[in-house]
Amino acid sequence: MRVLVSTIALLMPIPALAGDLVFNCGAPDAAHPEMVAQLTKYYGEKRGHIITGDDVIPAEVYSGLGTLTFLYIGEGYALHYSVHPQKGTYDYSLSGSMSGYGHGTCEQISG
Repeated sequence: MRVLVSTIALLMPIPALAGDLVFNCGAPDAAHPEMVAQLTKYYGEKRGHIITGDDVIPAEVYSGLGTLTFLYIGEGYALHYSVHPQKGTYDYSLSGSMSGYGHGTCEQISG
């Protein structure tokens, strides 16, 4: 029973807490569905997560001049979203064993 409850908890969407910054980011076109993501920066922390499709990926979050960078370094690849909240845009790159890059729009929905 405990395993079932744990499995169900993993399948549920992760809710944002008050104060978390949350961005919904879209793909520039239908040919790049991998760029669609929800990016969350946890309030008061330098970490968060990236949701793409059914995957919830832990991320380090770095603040820059007018940007928030969400970074995940996996086995053999790195996933990078650089969000420009004032402009409502983001830059995306995937490097290493998988590769890709692009630009899209982001809407801040919380925080």
